[in-house]
Formats: sequence, structure tokens, C-alpha cells
Amino acid sequence: MVNVERKLEHLRGQYLGRVLDTIRAVVADSTPARSTLIDMSSYVVETGGKRLRALLPLLVADALGVDPEPLIPFGAACELIHNATLVHDDLQDGDEVRRGRATVWRAFGPAQAIDLGDALFYYAVLAAQRMPVSAEQREACVRRMMLDTLSVIDGQEREMVLLKEPNPTLPQYFEMVEGKTSGLFSLPIAGAAELCGVSFELTEILSSAARHLGVLFQIQDDVLDLFGEKGRDKAGCDIEEGKRSVLAVYALQHAPPEDAAELLRILDLERVLTTEAHIAHARQSFEDSGALQFALAEAVERRRRAGALCRDAGHEALAELIEGIGDVFLAPIRPLMA
Repeated sequence: MVNVERKLEHLRGQYLGRVLDTIRAVVADSTPARSTLIDMSSYVVETGGKRLRALLPLLVADALGVDPEPLIPFGAACELIHNATLVHDDLQDGDEVRRGRATVWRAFGPAQAIDLGDALFYYAVLAAQRMPVSAEQREACVRRMMLDTLSVIDGQEREMVLLKEPNPTLPQYFEMVEGKTSGLFSLPIAGAAELCGVSFELTEILSSAARHLGVLFQIQDDVLDLFGEKGRDKAGCDIEEGKRSVLAVYALQHAPPEDAAELLRILDLERVLTTEAHIAHARQSFEDSGALQFALAEAVERRRRAGALCRDAGHEALAELIEGIGDVFLAPIRPLMA
């Protein structure tokens, strides 16, 4: 079995600095001097994070036996798109802390967050233009970037619609997540495979596998909001925002009617009116209704399905890679499975 965590650490040490240098160079070369976009971009890039989107293309190249170095600009592009979505997402959700620091809209203002998020999308396209590949490969890559980014934006809009839905369903939730979250895994994984010369059929298999990984990742994120640590200032931000997380959707469908009605009332409260007692009540509801157990089981199942897609196509090495990525995503919530 591939030790993905160890591989990621190796790639982080060898290439991440150059990925970040590429981002800085793109911003510096394409932004007017003394523009506040430079300072805001630096604020986001230097904040840190797992850098998964930056490293996944390099991980895929390495697994395919291809030199990862030419994919450094693509890793930069994926990281820029990811951060663009976070900047906008934090503003839409009203989140004030990310990675232990004030979010962009809190640090610089809501209008500035909109501007920066927009700029980061365009910086990503400029980063991709730096790839030392053929014009045809660059064009195909940028097209994939645009389509996956539009999928992410559509998913984000679906989440906004779900916020007002009193009877959300699991199919609605999964459809939303397969855009909002999975698009940012399909892009670096399938995009890297395409750049490495993998067949169209296998690239599409990897794209589908990555969408399962995205669902797994979002379930993990939903669970950690209440039952773990997300690097925010407190637990239960999703409850304050009224998010229809996998936990909330399952509980609303399966809790006794009175409990479900109370949970919906809590989710629909204005953020400033949500108390610690409300959050504790929601947490208990998620446990009592079986929502937590369902979420954990679904996360494990998504890892299995992602690997099976590659294995059924006769690509054992890629199956092990995909399952290894799934193991990395499962690690923070594994203690809850005991």
C-alpha cells in the first residue's frame, strides 16, 4: 500500500517552496505596483493550510512515474483556485477565522474579499500558462480548470439554496458536495493525469474517483466542525451558519418529529442568536439520530468506491494511491470510529 502521507511530506519538502514562488511571481508580474491585491494575496498564500491542491498534481505525476517538476505551475493554479473559493466562501458564510487568523473579509473588508477572490481565479489561469507543455495541452488544461471551477461555483450556489430548504435530502446534499468540494479534487487529480499523457478513459475514471474523495473530504469537514478541530475559533460554526451538513440532513430526516423540528429551528436562527446550548443540542441530536454513525460509514464507503473504480479498470497502483489519499482524509475522524 502506498504511504501517501509520507509521499506528500516528501513532495512538500521538495516542491512546495517552488509552487509558492510561482504564485508570488504570477502575482508580482501581473499586478500593478502598490496594488492592495499584492498584500491581500500574500496574506492568503502565507497563511498556510494543508496545501493539498498544490501537492496532489505532483503526487499523481509521481505515482505515474512522471517527473513532477513540469506540473509545479499547475499545482500553483490549483492552490490559487482553492484559495479563491475559500475567500468567497468565508464571506458568504460569515466566518471570521480560518487557519487561526482573521479571514480576508474581516481583515480587509467584504468588498476587498470579493475583489481578491476574483483576482485569484485569474492568477490561476496565468499560473497555468507557465506550464512547459504544448499549446494543446495548456488549452485542454485551462478548459478543465474552467469547467471544474464552474462546478465548484454551482455547488456553492446549491449550498446557498439548501440553507433555505426545510426538508433537505441526502441526494441534494451529495449533488451539492460533488460540485462544491469534489471539483477541487477532480481538477488536481484528473488534470494532472491528463498532463501526464494518461488516456482519456483513465483520466475520466480518476475524475470520478476524485469526486468520491471530495464527498469523503466534505463529510470529514462536516464532522470535524462539531466533533473535532477545524482551526476555527470555536466548534459549531456550521450550526451557527444554518448549514445543511450531512449530519444535519440525516438528522432532519431520521430524528423524531419533535427533535427534527427543534433542530430546524436552531439551524434557522440568526447567527448572533445561536448559543452554546443550541450547538450542544444539535450535537446531541446528531448522535441520537444516528447521523454521526451514518456520516462515518459513508466516508469509509466513499474511500472504497473511489479505489474500486481504479481497481476494476485494472489499475492497482492508482487504486492504492486513491485509497491512500482517502486514508489521509479519514485520519482526523478515525478516533470517532472506535
